[in-house]
Amino acid sequence: MLLSIFLGISTFVVFILLDIPYGRLMAAVAGAFDLIPGIGATIGISLICLIILFQGIMLSLKVLVGCIVLQQVEEKLLIPPIMQGSININPVIMFIALLVGPRVAGLVRVFLSSPIAGVIISLLDIDEMRGEKTEQPSG
Repeated sequence: MLLSIFLGISTFVVFILLDIPYGRLMAAVAGAFDLIPGIGATIGISLICLIILFQGIMLSLKVLVGCIVLQQVEEKLLIPPIMQGSININPVIMFIALLVGPRVAGLVRVFLSSPIAGVIISLLDIDEMRGEKTEQPSG
């Protein structure tokens, strides 16, 4: 939910800067589509760019570039710490899981890489890969 709110607000700012008509509505659409894991933001941004395409190709390309930058910021900088807090995985391990997952099993693994990494870490009881620092026994 936090990520969808971030994308909705940040796309609204981009739409204001580019003077897009109905920017508030289109930003809400982008935020709503971002609730769909993995591919939702891409679908929402593509839909918005198709709608704006009727106002001009250059404007649509500017919106596309701006939204892609925002989406990359969200995926690379915001998702690992937020997911680490919710499933207790070290951010580095989360980043590796997000990179390796799609390579191993394709599109399905994009949706499942974070939960599977959390389950593996829990089952194998690997404290070094957990998000929280564990107390080391003294002695």
